[in-house]
Amino acid sequence: MSGAGGWSPVREPRHPRSPEVGGSRRVTGFMRLARVHALSAAGDAMIAVALADSLFFSVEPDSARSSVLAFLFLTLAPFALVAPLIGPAVDRAPGGRRLLIVLLNAGRALTALFMIGNVDSGKLFALAFAVLVLGKGYAVAKASIVPVTVRSEHELVNRNSRLAVLSGVAGLAGGVPAWLIQRYAGSDWVMGVATGVFVGSCALAFRLPPAEVAPRASTGTGAAMNETKGFGIRLAASGTGVLRGVLGFMTFLVAFGLRDDAIWQVYLVGAFAMIGTLGGSAVAARMREGAREESILQIMLVVPALVSLLAIWDGGLRGAIVVALVVGLAASAGKVAFDSVVQRDAPNADYGRSFGRFETRFQLSWVIGSALAVIPMSLRLGFILITLFLAAAVVLHLIGAKNVRRGQPPPSLPRNLPRHLPRNMPGRRPRKVPRSPRPEGGSPQPPGFGRPPTPGPESPGPS
Repeated sequence: MSGAGGWSPVREPRHPRSPEVGGSRRVTGFMRLARVHALSAAGDAMIAVALADSLFFSVEPDSARSSVLAFLFLTLAPFALVAPLIGPAVDRAPGGRRLLIVLLNAGRALTALFMIGNVDSGKLFALAFAVLVLGKGYAVAKASIVPVTVRSEHELVNRNSRLAVLSGVAGLAGGVPAWLIQRYAGSDWVMGVATGVFVGSCALAFRLPPAEVAPRASTGTGAAMNETKGFGIRLAASGTGVLRGVLGFMTFLVAFGLRDDAIWQVYLVGAFAMIGTLGGSAVAARMREGAREESILQIMLVVPALVSLLAIWDGGLRGAIVVALVVGLAASAGKVAFDSVVQRDAPNADYGRSFGRFETRFQLSWVIGSALAVIPMSLRLGFILITLFLAAAVVLHLIGAKNVRRGQPPPSLPRNLPRHLPRNMPGRRPRKVPRSPRPEGGSPQPPGFGRPPTPGPESPGPS
């Protein structure tokens, strides 16, 4: 480039070109993961549209409540396999995360194929169980492979938020055509299209970057530091679990509270909840520029508590729209922040185990919150319960954050500190050395003062 004084040096690009670049087209590992995730999210949305019509909207209100309860408990069953089996399988061997994504998407395509002709049969719950197991397993494997696509830990929130936004957009792009196909052609055609989408996701997964699994930390300073970082991970998991439970409660509170008035109101609130979910992922990326992941999670607990408090005075459709918007935003941003905390602090060899274990807890929180909303209640009463629950969660989370900064576990967790912590650990107070007693009017006595001398090998004994 030519300036006033001649040629000036060319600046280095802000984002250097990856070695994977071919010619003028740049295809990074994250772009490949984004393509796989977009097709997976679209396929999930198609199956959800077909199952929602069979489990909720096509039955009477009283029967819908019992069907929803049965489906809620069904959603817990997959985690009996995800936590002890799929999570460790993700961490078992180098390259296993990419291979597992390929196999899981292939299994989802096969399950969707078997659903054709069985949406209204007794085999539906068994097939839905298989879809849930494979879907949750994919979520664990996907979260474990994200660190391979970043250059530093500061990019984790940005990458996770972009995947979350992409998931929402792809879900909308797959859900709307699926609803039209279901309306005019039937559920079998929806399942057929979903099968093709999962096949495409499986094919693209072969080009994902391999993930090198680091060895597990040995005992010593590294293990103690990992244990201390685990306190922060568990605190972030508790806040995320609260947001997930509130999201489930709000979802079915609105579904049952507004269904009898007009079904369009349920769709309207759901649309605002989806907008909040997409916005929360983008908000988390913007907030990361000036705040850490832990601060983002704390803010996402405070904001919906204040909004639900204000919505109590309305107690109707307008309050439901605002609360659904904010709760969706907070749950999405909180999940992005939590994923980044795990990817930043958890050992590489434990990504699958960590995500599998915590996703089980999040699903349990969602089921408990959703099951409470099945109980008949007004929207105003639901807003009161949300406010009280979130207020208690904010207080406990602030206390837990203070303990974690001191190198201690949160108060709601067992206080199983490591026996030997490094002395230079941040937040640990120096150990006080006991002082010798000071006699009145004198100076501290030297060690061993007042004791009879110990006879040495050459000292004569008492005569």
